[in-house]
Amino acid sequence: MKFFIISEGGDGAGLALRLQDEGHEVRIWIRDDEAHGNCKGLLEEVEDFEIDHDTVVVADCTGSGVLLDTFRNAGHLVLGGSAVADKLEEDREFSTEIFSKCEIDTPVTEHFQDWEEASSFVETSKERLVFKPEGDLSGVVPSYVSSDTEDMLGVLEFYKAQQPATVPAFALQEFIEGTCVSTEAWFSVDHFVKPFNHTIERKQLMNEDQGPSGGCTGNVVWGCFDTECPICEETVAKLESFLRSVNYVGPIDVNAVVSDDGIFALEFTPRFGYDATPTLLCSLLSSPIGLFLDSVARGVCEEMPLFPGFSAGVRLTIPPWPSEKFHAGEGIPLRGIKNFDRFYPYNVMKGGETEFVTSGAYGIVGIALGSGATIDDAFADAYKIAKRIKLPDKQYRTDLAEVCSKDYRRLSAYAREQA
Repeated sequence: MKFFIISEGGDGAGLALRLQDEGHEVRIWIRDDEAHGNCKGLLEEVEDFEIDHDTVVVADCTGSGVLLDTFRNAGHLVLGGSAVADKLEEDREFSTEIFSKCEIDTPVTEHFQDWEEASSFVETSKERLVFKPEGDLSGVVPSYVSSDTEDMLGVLEFYKAQQPATVPAFALQEFIEGTCVSTEAWFSVDHFVKPFNHTIERKQLMNEDQGPSGGCTGNVVWGCFDTECPICEETVAKLESFLRSVNYVGPIDVNAVVSDDGIFALEFTPRFGYDATPTLLCSLLSSPIGLFLDSVARGVCEEMPLFPGFSAGVRLTIPPWPSEKFHAGEGIPLRGIKNFDRFYPYNVMKGGETEFVTSGAYGIVGIALGSGATIDDAFADAYKIAKRIKLPDKQYRTDLAEVCSKDYRRLSAYAREQA
């Protein structure tokens, strides 16, 4: 098979490597210059690669929607990526409208383009709120969960001072106490591919959810074989008509909080989820990855063949990650890895005949992967890999099994109550 991967930050280089190992012809275009070293020396240099109508064009992230729509309109097989997908991720007001049209509950959310107006709202509401960046602030300043009114007012002043020349666009969202879970569905041209899957993840760098957020520091994924799962039924299952109407193909995820008052959608992930997608495809999928992606793109995939149990991913990083003000070192030796069967590489490249080294970029080295019948077993398996890897200044959380198991028990209790 042939695959052409369009990547923003090189996150899909590890996927390209997997597809190459399966014997497929693969080319990846990494648009971010900082990430060009990802998997360098590991992926074959492909010359004269013709994107014909048997080539599956894969987007590993949002941001290239117009280009992907051009391929799609020309009759090419496209998985992931579209102008609609870009808007779902970048425009929270639009995504809230879609949630509403699909009858998916969301927290009360107000959108702002003025710092003073937002501050007045915070003072009036007296509620605990969550700051969510949009527009030019998205990816520049992080989301923030306030502890009280004064806390949020201080954060607004800080962000305003940090971004004086930026036109502000952000949302203030009602904080809902509960358990966060991501529910993903794969859409194959005109239908869902069952089963759906769930992810519990952690974002903070340090144990007990302390320190800065890095998007993901670890996660556990499992297939949802419960055909009447209330979390699925109240989130992604309601998107079928919408996805069909916009010609969506690929994975789409709804991040939600499950509380005593119900299930509330927070945001979409209309793309591959990092680190959830590598954890899913590389450890839980029981078929070859290329065969699965090709069948989804062609609209002929009826089932996602998943192993029972759980798959866990532990992200390994080096300083200064998660800060992006300074880039991580390139060429740092990475030992303890013979192959990438149980390690998904991000910022890794070939350093010699038998040596792997870091490729610089953002310091996200990769994911140690594990699987097992329980969450504890899956993380114990992943931690064996994480501990075996020799890397100066290696960073990873050690409490992921405990915190993810706790959240899973809460979600299971909620599902039982709704049955």
